[in-house]
Amino acid sequence: MRRAAGLALLAVLAASCARRPPVLIPPPSGVEAVGGYGSASVKGQEAEVKGKFAFVFRKPGLGRVEAFDPLGRTAYFMIFTGGKAYLVVPQKKAYAEDLPEAMIDRFLGFRLTPDEIVEMLSGQWTPEEAGTAAGTGPPWVLTRDANGRVIRGERDVLVFEVAEYFPGAGVPRVIRFSRPGTSGRMKILSLKFNPAPRPAAFETGFVGKLARKSWDELQEILRDEP
Repeated sequence: MRRAAGLALLAVLAASCARRPPVLIPPPSGVEAVGGYGSASVKGQEAEVKGKFAFVFRKPGLGRVEAFDPLGRTAYFMIFTGGKAYLVVPQKKAYAEDLPEAMIDRFLGFRLTPDEIVEMLSGQWTPEEAGTAAGTGPPWVLTRDANGRVIRGERDVLVFEVAEYFPGAGVPRVIRFSRPGTSGRMKILSLKFNPAPRPAAFETGFVGKLARKSWDELQEILRDEP
């Protein structure tokens, strides 16, 4: 399931025009949400992903990742809210449900919560935020450079390293991940801090009109998608 769904999830969204990366400085009041576009490439026994995606993550525990086909139509999307995660294939009127960190693990091969993604993409880790997150394991062990930027994080067997920063104040642009049997790379193409709230982006009332599928069933659906 993870391999087929992951390939489908991030194999879309037209590439952004090449341009000089913007200067990014997190607001002094802190980062509660991030939104933008990115690309990912992950290979491993549990996940294989390659492509571009749109995203928004907001504390506490909210998130949305949306994929588009080559014609700009929504192929499918993930919603994280209320301690649950939903993968929705609107054209097939089908969805699957899981815990947020398990959903992320299914596609990237790494167990991360939506709040941890906010921290990782903004580069703004506090001692409390680097502590144990529910369902993800032991605390992060962070390494900083002489400028105070987080350059590396370790938790159990998972390691991430920042390979490139946006100009400004230590905001990661390229992040590399690795754990036994899995390695990956994420590049952020554009990023905004604390975008205006859009509660509708995280609403899930519509799933009552869709057919709930098991992961095996959803895998078949995604394989059949053109």
